[in-house]
Amino acid sequence: MAGLAIITGGTGGIGNQFVKSVCRFDDIDEIWAVGRNKEKLESLKNQYPKITAVEADFSKDGVSVIAELIKKKNPDVKMLINNAGIAYMGQFEKMSVSDVERFCKINCSVPSELMSIVLPNMKEGAKIINVSSASSFQPNPYLSMYSSSKVYLKNLSRALNVELKSRGISVTCVCPGWVDTEMIPRMQNGKKVKYAGMLSAEKVVRKALKDSARGKEMSVPGFFAKYLRFYSKIMPAKIVMKQWLMMVRKYL
Repeated sequence: MAGLAIITGGTGGIGNQFVKSVCRFDDIDEIWAVGRNKEKLESLKNQYPKITAVEADFSKDGVSVIAELIKKKNPDVKMLINNAGIAYMGQFEKMSVSDVERFCKINCSVPSELMSIVLPNMKEGAKIINVSSASSFQPNPYLSMYSSSKVYLKNLSRALNVELKSRGISVTCVCPGWVDTEMIPRMQNGKKVKYAGMLSAEKVVRKALKDSARGKEMSVPGFFAKYLRFYSKIMPAKIVMKQWLMMVRKYL
C-alpha cells in the first residue's frame, strides 16, 4: 500500500534531490515538499505530479503547519526526511541571542519535533532520514553552532534507530562533507573558498537512500567524509581542531 513521504528543505540542494529521487519510488504516492519559498514549491509541484507543496517557515510556526496537516489527513507516513537546516561560519560571540535561539530551533528542535509528530503515523518498514554532517565528527571552531547541532542530530538518530527496531522503523543519519549546493559560500572576505572532497547532492542522496533501504544507522558518502570520521576517532580533538583552524583561518 502506497503512502506519504515528507521532505523538509525540499526546494534546493540536497532536499530538491531527495524530492526528485523519492518521486520514483513505487510505494510513495504523495510527497509533501516543505519549504519557505512559495514560487520554488509551486515549480516543484508543476514538475512532479506526486508533489504537494507545503509552505512552512520552521523559524516560526512551521512545525505547527505539519502537525495540523497530519491531524487533518491522518496519512500513512512511509518516509520522513529531515533536511532543513541553517549554517553559520564565524565567531560565536558575534551571534545575537536570537540568532543562537533560531539556530537551535531549526537544526535541533524542529527535526526532533517532526519525528515525534509523525511516528504515531508510521508503520513497520517506515524510514526516517536525518541530514547531519561530517562536521559532527569533531568540534569545529568558527563553525561551532553548526557542528554542535549536527552532533545532536547524529546522536539522536543513532539512539532512535535502536529504540525503533522493535517497530520495524529505521533511522538513518546522513553525514556528508562539503556538498555542492547554494548553501556553500563561494567567496569569503574576498577570497575564493576551496573545499576538499566536495560531492554533488545527487551522490549524497543516492547513497543516503541506499543506506536507508538497508536499515543502516549511518550514511557517510565519499572518501573525504569517511576519512574525517576515522581520523577524528584516532586523533585527539585538540589536534583535529588545530588542523581545522589552519584550513579556515585565512577565510575569517
